[in-house]
Amino acid sequence: MSGDTSVQLTVYGEAAANDANVPFPLSSALPAACAAYRLAEAVWASRTTMTTLSTSHLSDADFKGPHADVSDAKVAAYGTSASNMASGLYAFSRQIAEGWAAARGQQDRINFARYCEDESSNDGWGENAYESVAGEDDYGPPPENPPVPAGPGFAETREPKYSAFGP
Repeated sequence: MSGDTSVQLTVYGEAAANDANVPFPLSSALPAACAAYRLAEAVWASRTTMTTLSTSHLSDADFKGPHADVSDAKVAAYGTSASNMASGLYAFSRQIAEGWAAARGQQDRINFARYCEDESSNDGWGENAYESVAGEDDYGPPPENPPVPAGPGFAETREPKYSAFGP
């Protein structure tokens, strides 16, 4: 694959109520990470199976010569390729989960900003007068990113925050 297709997300606390929702497939990302992880495990298992079959079936004392050498080389090449593929798939599943955590955190900060704006618009005149001098103190800090889910299950590590104000 060529080109950078990653999405750059805003850091903690930098979100506005009028920001667009985060363009990330929040509902399907973790199942995709889980599927990539399962595929990595299957590829790794095929490598192990191939090595076991080669060792048990092709180590016969009668199987020697150029065909045995070619077979050994192909088994070794398959093992290397399968290891590389499995490592790549494990890393890919981890990257999907990291992307989910970053996107979930940013969407929660946008939802938080929308919540704050909604609450502020519903304040009474007395509270608005006080807060014009003392500042807004109702909301606390914006949410941080949730912990990154881990394989093999890649379960959500926390519920969405302020979900009434966005996905």
